[in-house]
Amino acid sequence: MIRSAEFWGGLFWLALGAFLAWQGRDLGLGRLNDPGSGFALLWIGAIMMALASAVILGAFRHPGQSVASLWTETRWRKLALVVALLLGFALAFERIGFVPGAVALLLALMLLVDPVDPRKAVPLAVSAPIAIWFVVTKLLKIQLPVGTLW
Repeated sequence: MIRSAEFWGGLFWLALGAFLAWQGRDLGLGRLNDPGSGFALLWIGAIMMALASAVILGAFRHPGQSVASLWTETRWRKLALVVALLLGFALAFERIGFVPGAVALLLALMLLVDPVDPRKAVPLAVSAPIAIWFVVTKLLKIQLPVGTLW
């Protein structure tokens, strides 16, 4: 049981839920008709703790795979490539802008990491960031970095 991945995962989420509930309580709960800034955070943490407790109890009843077995067939090169691509995107995000950066990131992910047919990858990699940009900037009125290319 102590080597069960479900047990350790549930323990992690239980601790995170307890932290959220504690921080929500510290922010102030307010009243039911006038909730404070920590009201939702407290209840999110409480729900997370309840669900994590159910996972932990399930791990006691039916121990699953060990934590080590979850990493046996990990493709470390692809994982390192994804981390490097995301880090590069984060560092260049403001400089090159959202749309060109997201297009480049999606193209790299779909062509290099997990190959997709280029006839599907290119239109998707171009249209998805433009659609997201339109919704975020025009409908939600949230400003995204334009970058030097635009």
